[in-house]
Amino acid sequence: MDLFNFLTVDQWLAILRIGIGLWWLKSVFHKDLRSFVTKGMSNWTVALAENHPVEPFGKLIGNMVDKNRSWFPYLVVLGEFAVGVGLVFGFLTPISLAVAIFLNLNYIALAGVKPKDISVNECYQCEQGQNYNMIVPQFVLLALGGWNVWSLDSLVGLF
Repeated sequence: MDLFNFLTVDQWLAILRIGIGLWWLKSVFHKDLRSFVTKGMSNWTVALAENHPVEPFGKLIGNMVDKNRSWFPYLVVLGEFAVGVGLVFGFLTPISLAVAIFLNLNYIALAGVKPKDISVNECYQCEQGQNYNMIVPQFVLLALGGWNVWSLDSLVGLF
């Protein structure tokens, strides 16, 4: 089916998939990676967890990150990078989309709520719009098969 007599729905979905993938890659490359992996991410995450309004969730996240400071930030960067590459090239796209949704939901659950001590994250609502706005099209791509064209998945017959 052509949409606007220009591209098919599957091609528009591919454009959306590629655009979201590029946004994930931008998320990796706009970071000061050295600072992010050496202390920034872990320190901020632990501070958010300690001030989380839902104490069991805060303790779970805080303990997980605090005990794994040496490698956890690399996992976050690797996850964002893998999602970006997976979506841009359409490789293992349903898995990339599931991981992307998981990451966005976690970012919202931790940094998108008002902390007990507001000085930890004064802007707790500032950047959450991008997470919400990424979740919706990621679900759409997952539901409608956003890997049907212009993807390595379609080229090799995956999914």
